[in-house]
Amino acid sequence: MYKLSFTTSGQYISAGLFDNKLLGSFIFKSDKGSTSLLIDQINELFKKVDLERKDLSVIYFDNGPGYYTGLRIGFSVAQGICASLGIPLVPVNGLDALAFAAHTSHRKICSLIDIKRNEFAYCTYNPVPGGVVRNTDPEVISVDNLEIKITSDTEKKLLVGNWNLLNNKKILNDSNSKLADPKFVTAEHIFNVGERLFDSDNYPNFNEIEIEYMREPDVTLPKENLVKKVNFYD
Repeated sequence: MYKLSFTTSGQYISAGLFDNKLLGSFIFKSDKGSTSLLIDQINELFKKVDLERKDLSVIYFDNGPGYYTGLRIGFSVAQGICASLGIPLVPVNGLDALAFAAHTSHRKICSLIDIKRNEFAYCTYNPVPGGVVRNTDPEVISVDNLEIKITSDTEKKLLVGNWNLLNNKKILNDSNSKLADPKFVTAEHIFNVGERLFDSDNYPNFNEIEIEYMREPDVTLPKENLVKKVNFYD
């Protein structure tokens, strides 16, 4: 039973093919990814592990939060492959994936994902045996408000995700916070959570899947037909 997992939500694009273990993967940095680039890389991955798309049983993909353009690209590719093969599509929240990757810590876990405009998606988790549970709902937070939230909380915390994109010294030097890996979401992180959702049948129907943008994009597609080129920016 072969599974494809990938994330396109941030600066790093990552995909992996799995059965019960990782068979092959790729990761590259791309601030402005493209659909054709992602498809080409996935096709190369299939060749590398000597599989074909028809061998897939399910796809796990990162449905956000993150960069608007990257999320749209990932969602479109995932939908296209799953629709053509008639296989399940399992969305995985990137904040959850980051927290789960750090669940062996005994500290409260704070997941952080860059969504640009000097804002981050943020959520806290409590570690439990074998995983994590959300302590708060995901929220969009400015760097200034994140500083207040982090420095005023005297509980021992583990900060994972895009903290390396912060320039705020008070957050980075907070005595109660430990800066830890992972610093960004990878295909393996998405797979580890997606596999559990799939095995427990805990995922939405294909037509009910939505991207977790957490805010409106700067540019949206008009409903009328486009008559000229449109540039998109996060």
